[in-house]
Amino acid sequence: MILEITGIGTEMQGVGRTEDGQVVFVPMALPGETVDVEIVHRSDRILEGRIREILTPSPDRVQPICPLYGQCGGCKTQHMSYDLSLALKRQIVTQQVERIGRLKDPCIYPTEASPKPWKYRNKGEFAVATDARTGTPGVGVFERKSHTVLPMQDCLLHDDLSTRALRVINKWMHAYCIPAADTPGAGGGVRHVVTRVSRAGGLMLILSTTSRRIRALDPLISMLSTEFGEKIHSLYQIVLKDRPADALDGRCILLAGKRVLIDRLAGLSFAISPRTFFQVNMVQTDRLYEYVREAAALTGSEFVLDAYCGCGTISLALARDAARVIGVELNEGAIEDAKENANRNGLWEKAEFYAGDAGVKVVELIDQGLRPDVLVVDPPRKGIDARLLSAIV
Repeated sequence: MILEITGIGTEMQGVGRTEDGQVVFVPMALPGETVDVEIVHRSDRILEGRIREILTPSPDRVQPICPLYGQCGGCKTQHMSYDLSLALKRQIVTQQVERIGRLKDPCIYPTEASPKPWKYRNKGEFAVATDARTGTPGVGVFERKSHTVLPMQDCLLHDDLSTRALRVINKWMHAYCIPAADTPGAGGGVRHVVTRVSRAGGLMLILSTTSRRIRALDPLISMLSTEFGEKIHSLYQIVLKDRPADALDGRCILLAGKRVLIDRLAGLSFAISPRTFFQVNMVQTDRLYEYVREAAALTGSEFVLDAYCGCGTISLALARDAARVIGVELNEGAIEDAKENANRNGLWEKAEFYAGDAGVKVVELIDQGLRPDVLVVDPPRKGIDARLLSAIV
């Protein structure tokens, strides 16, 4: 069918309607375009189409610069100008607040452009799988809507240290016949490679494996030392659980180097371990936290409560200007990191941290009579716990 694209979906796909009003989602289509679409999926409420031909292209359509764009499941906006991507992200938030929150004409601020839209990620999780054609292992990214691994040499989102580390791992696995975890009869192998990079150029490398034993470990350490010198701070192994929830779900073992990677954020120093939650876009996080500090407008006498505090980044950024800060986080390891970071930055007298479900612990603190002057929430993707929302109200 010929379709006019009039809107945008939450996954940055174009949205149009058939003559009888049925919604059609079209990946890679832009608002304002007219496209020739083949319907590839039908349900009771929506259709999904594939572009056969762009009949009227948008002036904001650009040529993607990554050779894997459209195959990889990572990026979703390389086919549009950066300015349009910012405007559409704001439009998506507005639509959600109007539709789900049922608020008319909500005040949604413009999306803040990044001065560094490429090579900004300080953490990467990459998959390892056996190439069906060659039978050899490869490190890469998942194909869109699939568990097929696409081998890659570079990624425009990740710091160069991360992609260089992947090339070293690839070379090591081929040279010493290190199997991928999905290799039949291999008896264990590497399933994921996780990288963490500091602003100062330090690298933490983590191998997620299905068994404790790793062959040719000394040659790997030597190869990493040759490639990175003093920039390689840590080499870790995660021995995954039988059914891991993610790439770091298992027993954590330091194989070589330092226990933590030190990074700076909001003028403070933070220790990062393999499982520490740390915002991945450092440039934008600095600006985000500055907005939080402005909104809090602290004068030095306030009590601040930080729910979902992670390793204490927001808590400590605010503790400098507050009288007292309490941070709550479910992950006990993150709370230990937060306490260490408070000591590291000389803020231990102002900041307290508690391990627990924010929906339970914060409610307990409020029930005990604590009344914060400022409450900050930075919840996981599922959102704020309903009990906590009620307590806030």
